[in-house]
Amino acid sequence: MARTKPETHRLALRIIAIAIVITMIPGILVFRQTGVQTDATRDENRSVRLAAQQLLQNDRYANRSRIERMSDFARNLLSGKRSFEDYDLAIQIAIAQGRYDEAAAYQEKALEVFEGSEEESATQYLRMGYLYVLLGEYEKALNWLDLGIAVTPYVEAVLTRAQVRLNLGDTAGAVRDAGACLSAAGDSPTLLPELVNIYEAAGEYATAANLWTRVLEDGGDEKYLLDRAYCYVQLGKMTEAEQDGERYLKDHEENRAITGTLLGTGFLRAGDYTKANRYFTLALSGSETDPWSLYYYVVICASLTGDHERACEYGERLIERIRQGENPGAAQAGVEDVTGKVRAELKPLDYAHLCQLTGASYMKLGNFAQAAEVLTLSLEEKDDPYVRYLRGSSLLAESRWSEALEDFTAAEAGGAEQENCRYSMGVCHMQLGETEKALADFAWVTENGQNASLREEAARQAQRLEAEKNEPAKE
Repeated sequence: MARTKPETHRLALRIIAIAIVITMIPGILVFRQTGVQTDATRDENRSVRLAAQQLLQNDRYANRSRIERMSDFARNLLSGKRSFEDYDLAIQIAIAQGRYDEAAAYQEKALEVFEGSEEESATQYLRMGYLYVLLGEYEKALNWLDLGIAVTPYVEAVLTRAQVRLNLGDTAGAVRDAGACLSAAGDSPTLLPELVNIYEAAGEYATAANLWTRVLEDGGDEKYLLDRAYCYVQLGKMTEAEQDGERYLKDHEENRAITGTLLGTGFLRAGDYTKANRYFTLALSGSETDPWSLYYYVVICASLTGDHERACEYGERLIERIRQGENPGAAQAGVEDVTGKVRAELKPLDYAHLCQLTGASYMKLGNFAQAAEVLTLSLEEKDDPYVRYLRGSSLLAESRWSEALEDFTAAEAGGAEQENCRYSMGVCHMQLGETEKALADFAWVTENGQNASLREEAARQAQRLEAEKNEPAKE
């Protein structure tokens, strides 16, 4: 999937990761329950962007040619001078050219000869901290930022430190820094969105949602509707999430995939399978994703809503691509909006579960031969007693008595659908002419079964067999 990323001046920024993990649990006949677990991963690169902004915004060499930069640098160094000003010049040139390791080395030398006030020293400490952020050395970055902030607590520096704390796993510290920035920044249209991102990454979704509301009410870009919708999804407020998603789509139809996926997973978790099906269908129409990444969820929703034709159609499409050797994990990487702001991570495809759902839908449609074939694919991937029961039922409908008996025996031994298995085993034994075994199976169901109608049917089958067994004696 080709990704559209926002342009940056000198850094290739990765996209903020917002994970929505879906956990599927199969169950009786087709499925028992579908659950969704959600989590948010830290935005490790936002701190890089913030640090770069601080370093480059006042760089007087950033817009000059390389020859001009090097001429100034060489003129001072060739003269034999090694003053702080010389190092400062070298640092700024290295920063402008993106050579942050060299800039950090020069910064260390500059600090050795620096003579200035405490406030001026703090500026140098902050610059060292920003450089270590760009180099990905977050522990060192935190130490230098602490030194600088202790003297000059600039909002931008504290905001960068909050992101560094997130990268180091200190969410409590990040939230404390965000709170300090919030009281200082007020309703800054530039800083407030950055602060909300920290609360999101720390899992403080209620606070984040309230702050996104402030941003939007103060005239913030409507693209933040999708961010607020994400927070509402995490909070289980699907009515509010849907309203924001629909408003967002009016002017951002190009982001159908991420919006549909976000709302689809939210409604799936909430148990509203009809709406989940609707939004995954919308997501499939989005241009910024390979539809394959969503087929698994379409199959799940279609199964849950009884749309078995659709489940079989998309299940077969996905199964065919996998059988041709394509990697389902690659297709399940995720869906993102074109701004790179919001990203929904999808669970790696469970191939055995996909085949189970598809096979069960074929059973519902009465196509038992195809059901048995697809359920076999599931069992080849993972032996499961319940899937054995499903395949046994398909084989029974196809009058493949010996094969069905084998599956029912294995399913019962594995603890799946015991009374249904014993009754079906009785039918198979009866059809194979194994009357005594069939009578034993029916007797077990009659004595131990919990399903009253199944007990009655087992008793009738046993009476019929007993009558047939005694017919020769009457003659």
